[in-house]
Amino acid sequence: MQQINFGTQMEDPTKLQLMITWDSIKNDQDFMKTDGYGPFGQKLGTIIDGDISIVHADFKPEGALTKAFSAPVTEVATFYFNDEPPSDYVETVGKMDKALQGVDGYLGLAIGITHEKVEEGGIKGRAAVAAIGWQSKEAHMAFRETQSLKENIHLLRSSSKKVTMWHVQFMQSV
Repeated sequence: MQQINFGTQMEDPTKLQLMITWDSIKNDQDFMKTDGYGPFGQKLGTIIDGDISIVHADFKPEGALTKAFSAPVTEVATFYFNDEPPSDYVETVGKMDKALQGVDGYLGLAIGITHEKVEEGGIKGRAAVAAIGWQSKEAHMAFRETQSLKENIHLLRSSSKKVTMWHVQFMQSV
């Protein structure tokens, strides 16, 4: 385990976002098989009241996730696809990162495809999760009104059938 980032969603402070960065999914799966996992899950259950969803994704490019999580505000957006995202989706989103360079308040973007199939609003398949660092929620919301977003949003949305998005002020515990 490399680090743990957590925070509540700014749009709904009753929802906790917990992001644990592992060297690999195998490391997390191995941890789940240990005697220590039960007490960890029990302790987490005393903190979280409601549904718990565990999803794994390998974020690209290397190092971008740490940058996005250390931003004052991180936009977490999930793009849901029937079955699978396009095979070139991660590379296509890299073009969005290039388009965002120089945008006021933008600090970085990491993108990952889930290992698990997830379901949202009747759409089921592997999803893409984007972590986008911003100076503030207001900077992100101002960007949403620009021509630049209108010209480049297709790079993120692609053929996704549904999108969820919220903002988190992540804290790092480890």
